[in-house]
Amino acid sequence: MDVLIVGASGGIGQALAENYADAGHQVRGTYYKTTPQGLSEQIELLPMDPTSETNVQTTLSKIHSLDLVINCVGFLSSEDGLPEKTIRKFEPHGLEESISINTLPTLLIAKYAQKLLRKSQQSVFASISAKVGSIGDNQLGGWYSYRISKAALNMALKTLSIEWSKSVPNCCVAALHPGTVSTKLSAPFVGDGKKHSLLSTSQSAACISKVVNNLRPFDTGRFWSWDGEEICW
Repeated sequence: MDVLIVGASGGIGQALAENYADAGHQVRGTYYKTTPQGLSEQIELLPMDPTSETNVQTTLSKIHSLDLVINCVGFLSSEDGLPEKTIRKFEPHGLEESISINTLPTLLIAKYAQKLLRKSQQSVFASISAKVGSIGDNQLGGWYSYRISKAALNMALKTLSIEWSKSVPNCCVAALHPGTVSTKLSAPFVGDGKKHSLLSTSQSAACISKVVNNLRPFDTGRFWSWDGEEICW
């Protein structure tokens, strides 16, 4: 199986790349700014800015076959601001940054991966989302920009699944919630009392890959948790 992990420099991305390489698949991983360290030599690393259409097009033009794409690129907060717990803290640039990193890359990747995935007998196109992006599950509020950008990502994937059910019928499109994982992204927002319940990156990757490996074209357009449970949109 030909696998592309977008964002292989992040904790979950690295773990997924290693997981699929260990299973004997041909794995390519992209990175931007930070070169992944310590990855298996079996994994081909490709530099790519996932927010640049020209860059995404150029990188994917170097790939000749794909059976699985998982976009692991994600953004929670920058150094100059924390997730907004109240509308009083909302800043337009925070939403713009969240949309550009959490939503845009999946659309660009899908645009230029479509032809490759169509060639596969059975393929999966998935993006790491977040449970907080579920509108139906939102009971706590807050985190405006992050929630909005992940909800937009979910809508993009749902819409893509409808189009591809006709034009790429062999492909399953999915949103994936990785659980609360011990990464640099989550570290500032997890108190000491909750650290015992965190998944390691390798645990999350193992669970995600198990979910993904069981997906079939008729499962397209759904939102899955790391534990195999379906999440409402």
